[in-house]
Amino acid sequence: MEKIQKLISKYICYIVIMLSIPAVRYLFVQGYFGVSDDLHIGWLFEMDRVVKMGQFPPRFVPDLSYGFGYPLFTFVYPLPFYVAELFHLIGFSLVNSVKLVFGLSIPLSMYFMYKLLKIYMKEDWALAGAVLYVYAPYRALEMFVRGTIGEIVAFVFFPMIVLSVIKKNPYILALSVAGLVLSHNIMAYMFMSFLLLFVILNKSFWVSLKGILLGLLVSSYFWVPAIIESRLMKYDTVFNFYDHFPALKQFITPYWGYGASVPGNYDTMSFYVGMVGLAVILLGSTIFLIRLKKYIGSEKIILLWSTAVALTSIFMMNFRSAWIWQNLPFLPYFQFPWRFLAMITLVSPFFLIAFSKFKSYKYLPFIVIAGSICLNFNYFKTSEYLGRKDDYYINRYIPFPTASEEYKKTSEEYLRLPKEAEKRPERNYPRAYTNEQDVRFVIEELNPLNAKIITESDIDFVLSYNKYSYPGWKVTVDGKKVEMISSKPYGQISFLVPSGSHLVEVKYGESLMRFIFDLISLTSFVSVIYLLIKKNGK
Repeated sequence: MEKIQKLISKYICYIVIMLSIPAVRYLFVQGYFGVSDDLHIGWLFEMDRVVKMGQFPPRFVPDLSYGFGYPLFTFVYPLPFYVAELFHLIGFSLVNSVKLVFGLSIPLSMYFMYKLLKIYMKEDWALAGAVLYVYAPYRALEMFVRGTIGEIVAFVFFPMIVLSVIKKNPYILALSVAGLVLSHNIMAYMFMSFLLLFVILNKSFWVSLKGILLGLLVSSYFWVPAIIESRLMKYDTVFNFYDHFPALKQFITPYWGYGASVPGNYDTMSFYVGMVGLAVILLGSTIFLIRLKKYIGSEKIILLWSTAVALTSIFMMNFRSAWIWQNLPFLPYFQFPWRFLAMITLVSPFFLIAFSKFKSYKYLPFIVIAGSICLNFNYFKTSEYLGRKDDYYINRYIPFPTASEEYKKTSEEYLRLPKEAEKRPERNYPRAYTNEQDVRFVIEELNPLNAKIITESDIDFVLSYNKYSYPGWKVTVDGKKVEMISSKPYGQISFLVPSGSHLVEVKYGESLMRFIFDLISLTSFVSVIYLLIKKNGK
């Protein structure tokens, strides 16, 4: 067995890649496949557009809502799209760039879970837990049914964060916390209370608190404006959490489907925890409680924490927790209580620690590895070989240069309307217009957002610019800033232009508040990198 431990330790990177292949094999099919959130391809197209315009960090995209634009990346987790955009800039298609992000999440999350479990167990046990973490059915659901790029990337950062707390490394913790927040803000919010509990149990409160606060500062350019500016948008969560409490039997029923979560117990998607995961959690927690004295302090801490996380997550997925969902701030934005399956997936490998103390279970790691892959790898596949490429998703989700018939069938339900908008636009409009008959103007579109307009009129008139009025827009007439208003019915930019000949410029940039947090994030990031290098150089 000692030779096996050494082989695993020496070749862990190769082993991780090899064991990841069954989970990612269907990403190698040509084109994209059927998932719920295929609109991410269109969103990456929009990020690419604004990045090439020099907008960084990307926030307001130009083409959504029939060209009225949208502050998409003020509210949507940006990190997975940053990574996908890097792949796209070096030559990969939009579809393949997204698939690369999906694919990399598997070996990276397996590797970091292995490094975390290695603290508590020998190499074979740690590898078994890492494989269990990756081959949980919920991970397949996220990748091949829902296609949620943010939640998929979040699984990379969970073990990194726990590992940093244990190692008492505030700077790696800061980068990991920032990575989680930027990968998926809902998952970060879900995990944060569990993280604070682990910090307290681990007796590393001040060091870990330092890391967590630094991580929040590094990511503050995203989450602070998202919270503040959410007040500018109409309250709408698309899905009502009351409709998405799974029944307990759905966790243990090996049903698999590619449908949707619906009210009641008629879901056509799976909430199955997996046979191996269930066995490890139930038997591991039982052995731990019966043989409590067998475990040292650090093992007790992680197992007690894992038990608390599992029980809390089960409760939060049960309809009896509805009063908490109704009263805890921002919790309704989770939309789906079954999202707590992510926490079950996270802690299930830790219950292997309970078995690892006994020699009679020495072959169990290999059973877990084989069982996790053999029983679950078939969930990691597409429902349909659609073979769709970039053009399909641009045509379907981006009304550029004009809206296609496919786009007209979409509702853009994920985009909350600005409060000043009475309704969504229903067709493409000219970039600028006025209701006055005797006004002449010539517009020069500098890029998909900004424009110069030369006006000539004998009267003062109101000019409308068909982009959603939102912080960051600036209008000048002959170089002097003028006041904007949000006009009806779409909440578009409008402003008064005096009589005579004038040069009007309409441009989008960072608002003062966002710019301040950009500086805070950049300064914090540079400081964390400097302190990390300094720490490692000692």
